[in-house]
Amino acid sequence: MEIDSNLQIIIDCLEIGGIGLFMMIGAYLWRLRYEVEGYRRYAADNEKGCKRYLYIALVLGVALVVKLILAAHYKGYETDMNCFYSWSDMIYENGFGNFYSLDAFTDYPPGYMAILWVVEFISRIFSIETASVASRVMIKLVPILADLGAGFVIWRMAKEKFSEGSACTLAGVYVISPIVLMDSSVWGQTDSVFTLCVLLVGMFCMQKKRIPAYFAFVIGAFIKPQTLIFAPILIWTIVEQVFIEDFDIKKFVRDLIGGLSAIALFFVMALPFGVGAVMKQYIETLGQYEYGSVNAYNIWAFLGKNWASQDDIMFGLPLRVWGSVGLLAAVILSGVIFFILRKKNDESRYFASMAVVIGTMFLFSVRMHERYMFPIVVLVLAAFVIKPVREMYAVFAGFAFLQFMNVGHVYKNVVVNGASSAPTGGIIGVTALLTVGVYGYMWFAFTRSSEILPFSNEIKSKGRKASTRFTSVKSEDEEPVREPRRRFSIKPTRKLPRMNRTDFIVLFAIIAVYGTFALINLGSTDAPQTEWRSDGATDTELVFDLGEDKHIDMVYTYLGHNEGRRFTLDLSQDGVSYETVGELKADDVFHWDRVKKEDEDQESYNLAKDYRYLKLTVHDQDCFIREIVITDEERNIFTPVNADEYEPLFDEQDTFEYPVTWRSGTYFDEIYHARTANEMINSQYNYENTHPPLGKFLIGIGIRLFGMDPFGWRIIGTLFGIGMLPILYLFARRLFDGSTLISGAATGLFAFDFMHFSQTRIATIDVYGTFFIIAMFFFMYVYSQMSFYDTKLVKTFLPLLLAAVSMGLGCASKWTAVYASAGMGIFFFAVMIRRYREYRIAKADPDGSTEGIEHKHITAVWMRYTLITLGVCVLLFIVLAGVIYLLSYIPFSNGDESMSLWDRMIKNQVDMYNYHANLDATHPYSSVWYEWPTMIRPVFYYSGTTLDGLKEGISAMGNPLVWWVGIPVFIYMIYRCIRYSDGKAMFLSYAYLVQLAPWILVSRCTFAYHYFPSVPFVVLMIAYTIKILDDRKDKHWRKWIYVYLGSAFVLFILFYPVLSGVSVDGNYIRDGLKWLPSWALYI
Repeated sequence: MEIDSNLQIIIDCLEIGGIGLFMMIGAYLWRLRYEVEGYRRYAADNEKGCKRYLYIALVLGVALVVKLILAAHYKGYETDMNCFYSWSDMIYENGFGNFYSLDAFTDYPPGYMAILWVVEFISRIFSIETASVASRVMIKLVPILADLGAGFVIWRMAKEKFSEGSACTLAGVYVISPIVLMDSSVWGQTDSVFTLCVLLVGMFCMQKKRIPAYFAFVIGAFIKPQTLIFAPILIWTIVEQVFIEDFDIKKFVRDLIGGLSAIALFFVMALPFGVGAVMKQYIETLGQYEYGSVNAYNIWAFLGKNWASQDDIMFGLPLRVWGSVGLLAAVILSGVIFFILRKKNDESRYFASMAVVIGTMFLFSVRMHERYMFPIVVLVLAAFVIKPVREMYAVFAGFAFLQFMNVGHVYKNVVVNGASSAPTGGIIGVTALLTVGVYGYMWFAFTRSSEILPFSNEIKSKGRKASTRFTSVKSEDEEPVREPRRRFSIKPTRKLPRMNRTDFIVLFAIIAVYGTFALINLGSTDAPQTEWRSDGATDTELVFDLGEDKHIDMVYTYLGHNEGRRFTLDLSQDGVSYETVGELKADDVFHWDRVKKEDEDQESYNLAKDYRYLKLTVHDQDCFIREIVITDEERNIFTPVNADEYEPLFDEQDTFEYPVTWRSGTYFDEIYHARTANEMINSQYNYENTHPPLGKFLIGIGIRLFGMDPFGWRIIGTLFGIGMLPILYLFARRLFDGSTLISGAATGLFAFDFMHFSQTRIATIDVYGTFFIIAMFFFMYVYSQMSFYDTKLVKTFLPLLLAAVSMGLGCASKWTAVYASAGMGIFFFAVMIRRYREYRIAKADPDGSTEGIEHKHITAVWMRYTLITLGVCVLLFIVLAGVIYLLSYIPFSNGDESMSLWDRMIKNQVDMYNYHANLDATHPYSSVWYEWPTMIRPVFYYSGTTLDGLKEGISAMGNPLVWWVGIPVFIYMIYRCIRYSDGKAMFLSYAYLVQLAPWILVSRCTFAYHYFPSVPFVVLMIAYTIKILDDRKDKHWRKWIYVYLGSAFVLFILFYPVLSGVSVDGNYIRDGLKWLPSWALYI
C-alpha cells in the first residue's frame, strides 16, 4: 500500500524521535535511576590527573565520529547551507569591513561571520571545493564542536553529584540525542554555538562568577541575536547577588565595570565590520519574519497561524500584540520561578529561569522559528544535573523528543516537498499541544525536591575499585501491597448513603456546563412551514414575474417530505419566448437546496442575459415545496410581483440564509429521521422504516412543541443526551462505593466525550437507544447488588421493572438495544447463579450465618424466591417489554391502513431484517468495528464555508483521552478479571463487549457512531482505573487525575468547532485538529 508522502514524513520523524526517546529513557532506567531516586549504586570517582578525563573523552570522541559521519552524509538544509557557503566566500574575498555593505542577503551577526572566515581560510589552505563533502563538514564542524562543548560542561557539573559513569551517560545522552544531531550534523545550523554560551552564562551565574557570565552573554549575542532572549537571567542574578545578598558598593562597582567591559568588548569585536553596519544589521535581523509563527509548532501554529501575518486578528487583538504579551509574560514568569526557587535555596533556579523564558517565548510569542526552543533541552538537563529528580529528566526527554519532531518534520518537509512548501497537518497541533503539556509539567518538576545521597565509601577488592552495595532512603511501608484475589462468599444487599450536597453540586455543575454547550447554537427556530403541493398533477407549470429583467443566478427550494424532485427551468424576457436552462433536480428534504443539474455541484446557472419571467415545471405528482428563493450572484433575493398567486412559496423568504448551513435545515441522516418524525405527526407513510419507530416518535415530540424546524427536531435528542448524565452519575456512584470524585469523573468524561456531544445534537435515533441501554444496565446492576435473602422479595422487583421498561423502550428505538438486552439477560442469570452458589454455601453450614443472614433462612427460601423471580421476569422482560415494543407502532404507518397494529409490527420486523441482512451499500466514511476505538475514520456529517472563507464542520468521533485511553484500560480490566477475579472489572468488561462484540459478525456498512453504546462503559472502566489509583497509599495520583480530567475537557473545547459546526479558520482545523490523515473534519 502506497503511503502519502506527508504521512511518511511523520512516520520517519516518529521512528527516529522514538529511538531517541527510548535511548533517553533507557539511560535513566539503566544507569541514572539508582542515584536519582535516593540510591547510590556506584563508587565515587577519585581518579586524579589526565586519567579522570579518559571516559568523557571516549564518550565525546564516539559522539564526534557519529556527528561527522552524519555531517558528511546529509547535505543539510539547502537554503541555510547555501547561505553559509556564500557568506564564507564573500567575507573572505571582501574582508570584514566591506561585508555588510555588499548587495547581498546577510542576516547573521558578525560573530558567526568571523567564524565562517576561519572556516573559509582553512578550506582554502587545503583546497576544499565549495559545497563538496569536505566543505559541508567544515561548515558543520563548528556547531558540532559546540555540541561537544555543551556535553563537556554537563559532565563537569554532573561530577559534583553523580558518579563518573552517570556523568558520562548524561553528557552522551545529550550530544547524541536526535535533536542535537539533527540541528548541527544534519541541518547544519548554528544554534549549538550560542546555546553553549547560554549554558555557560547559567553555570557562571550559579557559581557567582558574574563577570564571566557577562562576557559569555555578549559573545553569544555577537554570534546569534537569540541570546538576547536570556537577558532576564542576568537581571535576576544581579538583583539577587549584588543587591539582596550583602550589598557592597565595591561589589556593585566591580560588577558595573565588568558589565561595561563586556559591552565594550562587543563594540571592539564589531569594529572590523563597522559599528554602524553591525547595529543596522541587528535592527534589520530583529525586524524580520513578521509572522505569527515561522514553522514553530506553538500555540499560534496550533491555531492555524503558521506563516500568517502578525497583523491577523486573533481573540480581538493583532498577533503582534499577543506576541508582546508573550514576551512580557516570559520575562515575568522567569523572575517568578527564579525567586520561588531562591526561597527554597534551589541552585537549579538559574537554569530553570532560562528554560521558562525560552519556553514561554517559543509557545506564546510570535516570529518564533522551529529551532528557537533548542536551548531549552540543555537548560532543563542542566537543571536536572543540579537537582536530580526524575520529573526534571522526564521534561528533558519530552522537550528533546518534541523539539526533534518539530525541527525534523520541517526539515523532512523541505527535503520531500521543496523549500517553498510550509508544513501542514495534524502533526503541528499534536506537537504543539504536547509541548504545552510538557511546559506545564516543567513547572511542577521545578518544585520537586531531590533525595540524592552522598557517595558511599569506596570499597577496594584485589586492588580494584568495586561498586558499593546501594542503600535506599525509602521505608519498607512504602512498598506496594499485593492486592488479594477475591473469594466467593454470601453477600448482603449493598446499601449506599443518600446523595449529599456535594454530589448534587458536582452533578448539576456538570449538567449546567454541558447543557450550555449542548443547547447553544442547536439550530434555527425559524424554517418554512406553509407548503405548496402538486396534488397528484404532473408537469405543473409555475410562472413567476420578477417585474423587470433581473440577473438570475440560482433558484433554491425548501422541499417538504419527498426528496429528489425533478424540474425544468425556463426563462423569458417577454413572457412568451422561453429559453430552457435545463432539466434540474432538488435532492434533500427540509433543507435549502439548489435546483441544479443532477450529479453536478452547480453553484450558478452562468446566464449571459437578464430575464423577467421564470417558469418552473414540476414533473412529480407528489411534490411538496415549502418555499422557493430566487437570487442573483450576490444572493440578493428577488420576490416575484405575482407572489400572491403562489403565497405558500414566497411567504417566508426571511427564513433563507446564505450560505446554506446545518443551522437552517437537515444534514446527514436527519433527512430520514426528522422527516419520518414529521410524517408520523401528519399520519403519512413513514419513509424511514429500517429501524423501530419510537426514536422517530420522540423526535416528533420536539417538532410538536417547537415546529418543524432544526431546533424542533433536535431538541429532544439533546435533552436525552443531557439526561444520560444523571443516570451515569448514579451508575458510577453505585459501582464505586458512593465516591463523589469518581462519579463526577465518569460523568464529566462522558459529558465531554465528542461522540456524546455530536451524536445527541443530531436528529437521529442513536441517542435514544444508547440512553435506554445505559438505563437497563444500571437498573440490572442495582438488582445484582440486592439479595432476596435479606430484602423483601417485592422490593427486588422494582429495579427489574425499570430494567424491563428501559429494555422495551430501547428495543423500540433501535435494534442495537436488542443485543444489549440479550447481554443483560445473561447477566441476570449470572446473578441467579450467584444466589444458587450462596444457597450451596448456606446448605453446607446450615447453623451458621453470614453478614447477619441466617443460613437456615437461605436454604428455606431459595427455591421459592428463585421461581417467583423467574416468573416475574417472564412477565416483565417478555410480556411488558413486548407490549411496549408493540405500542411503539401506534404512530407508525406503512401505507396500508387496513393492517392491524400487530400485522404492521410483524411486517416491519421482516422488512427491517431483510434490509439490514441484504444491505450492500458503501460510504466514504464507513468503518469496521475494530477501527472504532482507534478513531481511524470518524463519521463526517457536514462541511461548509462562510462568505468570509471560514470553515465549518461536524464530525462524529471520540475524545482521544477517552477512546484511546480506553484501549489499555480495557486490557487492564481483563487483567484484573484474570488476576484478581475482580467482579466490577468483569461486569464492566462484559457490558462493554455486549455492545461491541455483535458488530464483529455484521458484514454490512457500519459507522463509528455504532460504537456510541459502548462509550459509557469505556468511561466507567476508566473511572474504575482512576479509583484504583486514587485508593493507593501514595496520594500523588490525585493531582494527575485532575490533570487528566482537565485535559479531556480542554480537548473538548479545542475540538468544539468541528463537533458543533462553529465557523473557524480552516488552517486551525488542518494544523491543529486533524491529528490523523483519515480525519476529514472539513472540506
